[in-house]
Amino acid sequence: SRGELTKLIEADFEGEALDEGAHDVTSVLAKLENVVGLTKVKLYVKQLMAQLQLQRERKEMGLPVQSDASLHMVFVGNPGTGKTTVARIVAQMLKALKVLRLGHLTEVDRSALVAGYAGQTAIKTKQIVEAALGGVLFVDEAYAIVSDERDTFGKEALDTLIKLTEDHRDDLVVILA
Repeated sequence: SRGELTKLIEADFEGEALDEGAHDVTSVLAKLENVVGLTKVKLYVKQLMAQLQLQRERKEMGLPVQSDASLHMVFVGNPGTGKTTVARIVAQMLKALKVLRLGHLTEVDRSALVAGYAGQTAIKTKQIVEAALGGVLFVDEAYAIVSDERDTFGKEALDTLIKLTEDHRDDLVVILA
């Protein structure tokens, strides 16, 4: 009835496809193979998967692992070349390998990060990063965040993004495109 709230718990969503469902490594590899072309990208993602699997296995066995490596990435290519698709697959891969706790993809561009008023940009950028924690933050058209040397709002967004990316490096992967 009106005025009552329904509390949702994790069990309410079990079995449903929230971010296209739970993914295992095999299904993620199959999705990667279904992408047309991008041979070098596929090779890189497979090598990254193998490296992360090895690190996880070493950690489970109590062996030392290299933990200072960053998983942040930059995707370069013309529009329509599959950057967003590959970012989704990478997010699913990181979830399947239990590198990220949620493995969701948050897709943003300049307009989602930059506000129109002084002091609001850092707040807006922080909110976006916090929503992306546990997953992948995909910044499309990242080159447009700072339009020129006088773009103080864009610089504020970039500065905030860099700081938060480092602060949450164990719980967030940022992909710039």
